[in-house]
Formats: sequence, C-alpha cells, structure tokens
Amino acid sequence: MNFYLDESGDLGWTFDKPIRKGGSSRYLTISGFIVEEEHEKHIVRFILEMYSKYGLKNGIEKKGASFSSDHCKFITSQLNKIKSKAPSFKIITITVYKPKVNEALRKDKNIFYNYVLSLLVRQQILNCDCAKIFIDQRTIKVSHGQSFPDYIKTVVWGDDGCNIDIDCEFINSYNNKMIWFADWYSNWVWRRYENNDCEAYNLFNKLPLSNFFIEKKLFFP
Repeated sequence: MNFYLDESGDLGWTFDKPIRKGGSSRYLTISGFIVEEEHEKHIVRFILEMYSKYGLKNGIEKKGASFSSDHCKFITSQLNKIKSKAPSFKIITITVYKPKVNEALRKDKNIFYNYVLSLLVRQQILNCDCAKIFIDQRTIKVSHGQSFPDYIKTVVWGDDGCNIDIDCEFINSYNNKMIWFADWYSNWVWRRYENNDCEAYNLFNKLPLSNFFIEKKLFFP
C-alpha cells in the first residue's frame, strides 16, 4: 500500500501575533492518502480532469493554497469518481492545535513533527503487509541522526512487534501528481481550522462513501 503525505501550517510557537504578521499558525495539519499502486492511475486521471476544467497547464504544480473555496468544494464533491474505481483509496489527516502542545514536545520541532506523523500513519501501516511512504522532500526530518523512516520502523517493529515491510522516500513534488493531491487536502483540511474555511471540509461527511476519510485531532481544547 502506498502513502502520500504533505503538511500545511508551520512549526513555530509564536502565538502573541497574527499568522503572516510575525506569528505562527495555530494549527498544523498533516494529510494525505492511501492507495494501492494499481489504483494510482485513477487519481492521475482525476487530477488531469480537474486541470482541464480549470484551464491549468499540465505538468505545472498548482498548490492547494491557490485554489478558491468554490474550487476546493467542487473538487471534493467529485471524489466519488476516484473511490468508485479505486476502492483502496482513503484520505487520512491529523490536525494539531499547537497552543496546547506540551512544553516537552516543543523542545524539538523535528521530534514533534515525527511524533504527529507517526500518529497519523501507524494504525494504517498495521493494516498492511507492506507500506511505502512518500513524503514531500521539503518536509522536516528528525534531527540528531534519527529520520522519520527510523522513527516509524522503531514504533511498528519495536512497540507493535509487527514484521511489516516499511519503505520511506522523500520525493520532489515538482513532477509528482500524488504529492500534489496530498498537498491539496492538507491545505483544505487546515483551512477549516486555521481560517474557518469549511467549504470543502464539510463535504467529507456528506459524500456517499464508506470510511474513505479518516481524521484525527491532537491537543484540541
């Protein structure tokens, strides 16, 4: 099973100023999707269909943040086109309310990031025989020599005692449509919390799809 992941928000802890005016985001969202490799072609076709609809240049990445609320809403309303052809497809997401994060986890931003990411993927990995995790290479790695691949393997192989093949790769989003799609939904879920922009998010529970949207929240009041 393949995992494609990206994040929205930042890892700062400055909450006495507004975001984009010297302050940090109040929320961090890591999102992405799970899909069997044989079903990835349906996601690529879906992205190309959306590019055609909005007159976008094929091969040029359009970030999730640059879509209007109406565009986000429409694209989300069409997700059944993927699910009907790719039954393995699931969107997974975790959002952290950063002002409530404890002081210990704030000491090292990289450790904090990997802790959150492991909470997102751990249970899904345990449901797989083999997990291939692809992360935008701009994503932060754990410092002091321990990368996320080491981190998640320690958790799954050590704490869970599961002999599951796990491969992690940091890839360039420039020409990878799977990472593009992960970026779209990390931003659109994040918007719901950071900006109260709920247009796309509110559709998840209305779509006639079973267990395709799995959401976690951390440190929410």
